[in-house]
Amino acid sequence: MRVMIDTNILISAVLFPRGKASSALMKALHPPYEAVICDYVLDEFKRKFDEKFPDSKNAMEDFLVGFLTQVELVETPRNAKEEEASIRDPKDRPILRAALEAHADLFLTGDKDFLESSVTDPRIISVGEFMEL
Repeated sequence: MRVMIDTNILISAVLFPRGKASSALMKALHPPYEAVICDYVLDEFKRKFDEKFPDSKNAMEDFLVGFLTQVELVETPRNAKEEEASIRDPKDRPILRAALEAHADLFLTGDKDFLESSVTDPRIISVGEFMEL
């Protein structure tokens, strides 16, 4: 089962390594799951650390060294898809586009713009819901 990981999950996993998002990420990295991220998420992740958490940049870089060997990195398609229209924040739409292109079954996020959307494919799932699977 392919699981697209959102930026906020990665940030939480680095900042709170014993937290729920970190546990969910670890679960997504092991069978029967296949973790997937897109280049857009990776870029956003690095940018957010530069902007908001510069004191934790070393922790972010250490995290990426191991993480990127365990996850599939996919390219974010440039052309919009019809399914994106239900995502309120236009900045989030490329992530959904990449999840669709990567044939993700689940999209793991804490972002309410995704969680409250009408998107059903991929299934958008919170950390708590994912941990109950």
